[in-house]
Amino acid sequence: MRRRFESVLPAVVLAGFLIAAIVVTLLVNDAEDRGLGALEDSVLAEVNTVAAGMGQRFGGQLGSTSSALLGFDFEATVGSSKDRDTLDELNDLLGPALNAGFYVTTLDGVVANGVGLRDAAIGEPAGIDGFADVLADPNFLQKGYARILPVGPGLTSAQPVQISVIPILSGPPDDNGRAIGAFMVEAPVVSDNQFNGEVRALRRGQTGTYLVYDENGTVLAGADPTSVAKPVGPELRAVEPGLHRQDGLIVVVAPLEGLGWTVVLTQAIDEFEEPLVGPLQTAGTVLVIALLGAGFVMTWMLARRLRSARAEQGRLAQISATQQELISIVSHELRTPVAGVLGFLETSLDHWDGMDDIAKRSAVARAAANARRLQAMARDVLDTQTLEAGNLVQVLDRVDLAAEVRDAVEAVRGLDGERKFAVDLPEEPVWVSADSDRIQQVLANLLDNAAKNAPVVAPIEISLVGGEGEAVVTVHDHGPGITEEARERIFDKFVRGRGESVTGTGLGLYISRQIITAHGGRIWAESEPGEGATFRFSLPEAAPVGPSESSSGEVVTT
Repeated sequence: MRRRFESVLPAVVLAGFLIAAIVVTLLVNDAEDRGLGALEDSVLAEVNTVAAGMGQRFGGQLGSTSSALLGFDFEATVGSSKDRDTLDELNDLLGPALNAGFYVTTLDGVVANGVGLRDAAIGEPAGIDGFADVLADPNFLQKGYARILPVGPGLTSAQPVQISVIPILSGPPDDNGRAIGAFMVEAPVVSDNQFNGEVRALRRGQTGTYLVYDENGTVLAGADPTSVAKPVGPELRAVEPGLHRQDGLIVVVAPLEGLGWTVVLTQAIDEFEEPLVGPLQTAGTVLVIALLGAGFVMTWMLARRLRSARAEQGRLAQISATQQELISIVSHELRTPVAGVLGFLETSLDHWDGMDDIAKRSAVARAAANARRLQAMARDVLDTQTLEAGNLVQVLDRVDLAAEVRDAVEAVRGLDGERKFAVDLPEEPVWVSADSDRIQQVLANLLDNAAKNAPVVAPIEISLVGGEGEAVVTVHDHGPGITEEARERIFDKFVRGRGESVTGTGLGLYISRQIITAHGGRIWAESEPGEGATFRFSLPEAAPVGPSESSSGEVVTT
């Protein structure tokens, strides 16, 4: 119990410091979120206040102008001399202050008279976008509400203008006064007017700038002089009122009630958050680093006391894992050849007297083939570390690969009489320089793998093709196939077969790849799920033997 406690104590200590660091991080993040929420509420209130101030200012100006017009007598008829005298009087009084052209129209929208009008405008319809809707509005006709039209072409300036439409009333609205015409004031929308100067002065830090646009999306004032009287960007036009984050910016939108205008503030998020987030993040980072540093130091000090014991435990675990690996190799790789040797020998002993010489020779040959496989597998078990390091010692000789395939098939057929094989081998020998035992081991692994994954009624197809300096052996089964992801992984150590019912420890294909690679060949899988699997391996063909040459074996270390 004490040893268990000591083994987990460093982890517990470190976990405590990690939890403390996480708690600090969460607290800092919570404080940051609440602070940002308050900061966002503050800037939203600021922009709404700016918008409300602009609305009151321009609404007040319209109201003052409307009230002032009550003191002037207009007839609002085309060619009226009385209107001409009144306009001249207004021009003397208000012209320098308004810095704009102005004129009178009838209720039908026809220009009656004006100051600064273009030629031939009098007596013609004004043709101002949205003007007809204003003239038909009961609030304009009966209550005397003035309106500001969207920016567009006017009658007194070649530049885009903003037009204020003020009703000419027959008397005060409270005394049932009604509109008899409209007084139009056109102010050019330019970047150097007073309103633009005021908007440019409204800044937040280095990147926070204001923008005002009308109901048609035309910029009335902004920090960028080149944007005035031009359409606002669609990315801003689509933003709903309120505070938003987009493309690295804080965007705050507030409408100007009654005017149809919109005020927009944009500021870089980094600058917007820096006064609050920077100090919090710095303090939180320092505290978290201090906690983690202390935690790792204490953990290291505790772990140092247990290092020797853990090293010993690791060594014992490694020994145990090696033993388990050895047992797996023995159980997986030696079972089939042992069964083959015993099966053929027991059958021969039981039926020896009734067997002819051919049958006896066949039985003994099959037993010998399995014995050779057993010998090769025992060598694999003894040389596992050598195999892993790539230092595989092989006895190479001229081997007829067709004969080796034939012997391997017969060995499997003798163990599984119900299994069907479709063998396609050339009539002539296919010579390769190889270790016969190792090649038998590879063939046995491939055939055993196919038998495990294919139904008994479906034949296993084996073929051999030689030529162009390379001999290729193919083993195809009609099993479930292999996914693309698993085609390379199946050659790794301890990777099992393709179905849940497949047994074994997954060493066969791993060992086969080591053997074929050591022979200078290659082995691979081709398959599609549901269409069976095809395993191929290739070996270099041996050079022809001359009349005076022998084919004695040589020991080669790879």
